[in-house]
Amino acid sequence: MESRQFGPYRIEELIGRGGMGEVHRAFDTEHQRTVALKVLAEDLAADRGYRERFRREAHAAARLSDPHVVPIHRYGEIDGRLFLDMRLVRGRDLATVLSEEGPLSPARAVSVVGQVAHALDAAHAEGLVHRDIKPSNVLVCSTAGNPVDDDEFVYLVDFGIARSVVQDGGTTALTQAGSAVGSFDYMAPERFLERPADARADVYSLACVLFECLTGRRPFGARDLAPLMWAHLNDTPPPVSSLRPGVPAALDEVVARGLAKDPADRWPSAGALASAARRALTSSGTPARPDPAAPPPGPPPGPPPLPATAGATRLPPPRPPAATGPAAPPLPADGRRSRLPALLVTTAALLAAALVAVVLLAGGGGQAAADPPARPTETARHDDLLALVPADFDRAACRPAPSAGDGDVAAVDCGPSTTEDGPRTARFFLYPDGEAAEAAFTADVTRLELPRLANGARCPASQGHQDWTLEGAVKGQLACYVDEENTAVLVWTETEDAVEAIVTIRNGGTAGLAMLRQWWDDPALSTFGAA
Repeated sequence: MESRQFGPYRIEELIGRGGMGEVHRAFDTEHQRTVALKVLAEDLAADRGYRERFRREAHAAARLSDPHVVPIHRYGEIDGRLFLDMRLVRGRDLATVLSEEGPLSPARAVSVVGQVAHALDAAHAEGLVHRDIKPSNVLVCSTAGNPVDDDEFVYLVDFGIARSVVQDGGTTALTQAGSAVGSFDYMAPERFLERPADARADVYSLACVLFECLTGRRPFGARDLAPLMWAHLNDTPPPVSSLRPGVPAALDEVVARGLAKDPADRWPSAGALASAARRALTSSGTPARPDPAAPPPGPPPGPPPLPATAGATRLPPPRPPAATGPAAPPLPADGRRSRLPALLVTTAALLAAALVAVVLLAGGGGQAAADPPARPTETARHDDLLALVPADFDRAACRPAPSAGDGDVAAVDCGPSTTEDGPRTARFFLYPDGEAAEAAFTADVTRLELPRLANGARCPASQGHQDWTLEGAVKGQLACYVDEENTAVLVWTETEDAVEAIVTIRNGGTAGLAMLRQWWDDPALSTFGAA
């Protein structure tokens, strides 16, 4: 930067420089905050196609509100230069941690990978594929300035706009600037074959990272590109437990499935891989670490998909319904038996936006600390609710959630289901009795003015609420709608267990609602209390 002033930003320090531009610590004089400012190379803004891709992809990444993704404050163009304004955070990248400290303990490795998986599931739910998961793109921070490992908070960074540019230009990303050789060590086999890469390519890369965290080495040791490509396409790495004493053998299958050559043979989601790794630890007698309660100091990245507020606002309002076609066939008498046809074919995932890591060692600049939100505490009925969580969720991954304030005695957040086309967020509530659960549900749908569905109407062809039955008996109530942010929301109760569930797919729209309904129609996945 020739000038120390860039629009409203006062440039304070150069943090890093690469082929795509420079990253600076800067002070935003309009908002009175210190930020990480990436300014891209001047010639990129002159490329109209690049400029449009940059805006489209930056907008997509800026929508991500997951706490494990560094927030983008704003983006655009100033004086003919494209820029990204991001939160400035302190930390070390995982590559540095591994270089300085060696392999991580199994519990620590699974915790780090689990937090990355959380970010990936959020990105995948938005149709974004990272495509460059590797240790240098994982930022490891400590909460509240505490360097204790148990308090580590992890960010996934750099959503790789460089890769989208070279591929959109019609050339091979493997041979162009912007794809460092280090990336090849974690690249899924299908990418070497120039096949379309979906979320399962990220799962493969995440399994490579888990392998390295556990063993201190990469899955394949070749350094030249040709033998490395061959290894990814043909070779099987050794079991992680054979490379390092103390690694539970139960993790071998978890890593091996993540590294499957065929995407169809891998874990269906990053969250599924992380959940399996936690279960492997538990089965081996190694306690898994709970997820950190809050990010390190700094402003919160945005509201969670399920608001942690009182019952009056815990469900976002529905958007005005669009005109729909004829109502779908009526729900059969055993309302949980049939499955809807697959209504949504997953599209080729969009390349994600440019989200760049800013790694500042201790003593570097940053934003003023903000008090982290309090962690919701367990209640006496927490274990009772966990025992009822549907089988498609990893109960070991569920965390206490804030009370809805409408009489519930316990609440948990369980994240995404293990089914690829299932919910991406889930919150469950336990009530003193079935009458209280139904009353809470009725209060919700009344406040949201959701219509009662009748005459054979059902979700997703119609949005509203209705009873659901099993073997001719009413078992609870069901509601579905799309909110103002295009999030698909499905809510249901089971009177006998006195429970209510809220599951969502962010930005899913009516297609996401169809996915939720198809998922819910399978009792093996969504029934409370199922083993």
